Amino acid sequence: MNAPRTSNPLRLPAWIVPATLVTAAAGLAGAAYLTIAHYTQSVTLACPATGAIDCQKVTTSPESLLFGIPVALLGLLFFAAMAALGLPAAWRADAGWLRTVRLLLSVLGVFFVARLVYAELFEIDAICLWCTVVHVLAVALFAITALATAATAAIPEPA
Repeated sequence: MNAPRTSNPLRLPAWIVPATLVTAAAGLAGAAYLTIAHYTQSVTLACPATGAIDCQKVTTSPESLLFGIPVALLGLLFFAAMAALGLPAAWRADAGWLRTVRLLLSVLGVFFVARLVYAELFEIDAICLWCTVVHVLAVALFAITALATAATAAIPEPA
């Protein structure tokens, strides 16, 4: 006997959607703050400038741009895309390409974080606390996405 289809046909753990949205929203807020700080002088980065921790040094370094685009803006676009891909309708969609795009984007985010952390530690010689928060959130989004992708891949397709 076939079980009736539920509103969650992929049987995602209940925490996946809210965790994705909260993490993406927090990342969006952090990246928005860094983007605004990049484009205006009226926003002060609430971060000490004491040697190893110096947000201003990190956010104004040559490494804060990629092909002339502020990495903070790229982070803002990343978190906006992950928020859209984390909406309940996107998780419920029976489209494998959406799961693939969500996973690939989160993997790209982790690689980008690794590059930026390397730049902070070995090229800039300073750490930005705001950037670190955004980096942790990007890695968390990857973990959530990977767990959800693995959970849905383990479920056989309905007959």
